[in-house]
Amino acid sequence: MIHSLIIFFSTIITDFSQKDSLYTFQLNGKAQGTTYHCAYHADAPKVSNKQIDELLKSIDSSLSLYQSHSLINQFNRNPRGVLMDQHMKQVVSKAIDIAAMTDGTFDITCKPVIELWKTKNTLRQQPAKQDIRNTRRVVGFQHLSVKGDSLLKDDPVVQIDCDGIAQGYSVDQMAAIFKSHGINDFIVELGGEIYASGHPPGKSSWNIAVHTHSEKSFKDLDPTIQLSNAAVTTSGSMNKFMQSGKKIYSHIIDPQKGKPIKHKIIAVTVIANDAATADALDNALMVMGVQPALHWLAHHPIAGANIYYRKGRKKTMQASNDIFKTHQLH
Repeated sequence: MIHSLIIFFSTIITDFSQKDSLYTFQLNGKAQGTTYHCAYHADAPKVSNKQIDELLKSIDSSLSLYQSHSLINQFNRNPRGVLMDQHMKQVVSKAIDIAAMTDGTFDITCKPVIELWKTKNTLRQQPAKQDIRNTRRVVGFQHLSVKGDSLLKDDPVVQIDCDGIAQGYSVDQMAAIFKSHGINDFIVELGGEIYASGHPPGKSSWNIAVHTHSEKSFKDLDPTIQLSNAAVTTSGSMNKFMQSGKKIYSHIIDPQKGKPIKHKIIAVTVIANDAATADALDNALMVMGVQPALHWLAHHPIAGANIYYRKGRKKTMQASNDIFKTHQLH
């Protein structure tokens, strides 16, 4: 997933004056190849950067493909499976549920197909149809099974990639730290993905300006949303692509077809009760396409979504469901 959402906290740039014995505290740092920002209201400092850093480090040890000895890489190398920690267990269980719910448009077993296209992209080539067919045979959440604390695969070649949900999960776990300290009014952001709880002093919610692209045509489309006890994430195909010869392909792969998506969705912003769900769904809706995505949302009222897409060569359009519209300020 490309975390293309740039979100500005319009209420984080607050003064630090005392109000009803509450103060605003901020935490900032680097993790997971990006940055995080948190703000909370309390009578005294209760959460430290160390706590956040240790949490994100433990998640990386479980789910990062960039750490050679991570648990996910151990699973991908092992012909049978691994004993999961709590991070992997929660993420995989959520991923399997969403894969089933979206008929496989979101699927963490897509890693072999992603790697196939990445390899050919490096050579400026397109994978052969037979290579795609051979790789797709081990793609599908049905190849995974959870038995107790074990994650098993039915074929030694099955591999998983949780990048499309792990950062959302990380945001949820950051939020859990604040909740465990009895903090009700806070906002956390990691790589452009946000969870907001409660509200700032004197306001009913956190107001977040969502900017998905630098193009002038987006200025009138980008919404400002009200967020409270909910998460917002975005997936987009604006700035990342693959190239084979003279052909340009989206970097987002359709797990069912084993190919990059071809429709003209530019970005999908999703609001859900938790960031892991929003993170996975923004990928799934990208793969579905505009009308199938809106149809799916109508029959699964668990999230709000705003879809940007191109109509013709230059015209930029958007479509939102009713849940998303209830969060919009304009």
